[in-house]
Amino acid sequence: MTSLKAIVPFKLVVTFSDATYGTFNAAPMLSERGEGTEPLRDRNFFAKVELVNGKPIWPNYFDISPAWLQEEMEKRGELEHPRPLRRR
Repeated sequence: MTSLKAIVPFKLVVTFSDATYGTFNAAPMLSERGEGTEPLRDRNFFAKVELVNGKPIWPNYFDISPAWLQEEMEKRGELEHPRPLRRR
């Protein structure tokens, strides 16, 4: 993952190293109960996500695997593929 930005409500705008990109809706993930996701339900806390060593991580050390994130976005239709460059 090469870039990451949190936007409200509970979405991540991401770009992967293979140039695919998109907006991940984290709301379904946050609706599942769990110790790690509980703090992320607060919008201010969710916005504190950082890109560390190529993966999203929050201050409570909850992180998301970039491979899982890319696969999940592909399944949901949230992943965009760059258009090939046309050569003349």
